[in-house]
Amino acid sequence: MNVTRNDNGHGPDADPRVTDLLRSHYAAPQDETYWHGLEERVLMHINVLRPSWWSGFGEFRTADIRNVGLIAATIGLLVAGATFVREAERNATAREMAQRAAVESALPLNDATLTSRVRVRLPEDAPERYLHPLDY
Repeated sequence: MNVTRNDNGHGPDADPRVTDLLRSHYAAPQDETYWHGLEERVLMHINVLRPSWWSGFGEFRTADIRNVGLIAATIGLLVAGATFVREAERNATAREMAQRAAVESALPLNDATLTSRVRVRLPEDAPERYLHPLDY
């Protein structure tokens, strides 16, 4: 079957009466109450199918909200405290490394290492001597 179109968009054998009947049948309603009713039906279905994210808060009691708030505040304080402690440790490590670098650059040492740990002199018969062979 070969279909061709002329300039007005109709097929070559289009019937003007059928076209007018189809246009009148599928035309949009002119009554405003139809459009308002359609809008209400669509919004009602949308609200039924997909409730808003805040609609569940109406079911909470005041005590539930207070407990959730206290838990959230506790978690926030724990995270802030852990961050503070970690930052203090990093600062202390950086300060110690800077002090060690300053001391090592000031002293002319040949193949020597500075340690902050004091070597313990163990007696000859101490069993711990064999656990730490560098401590003698």
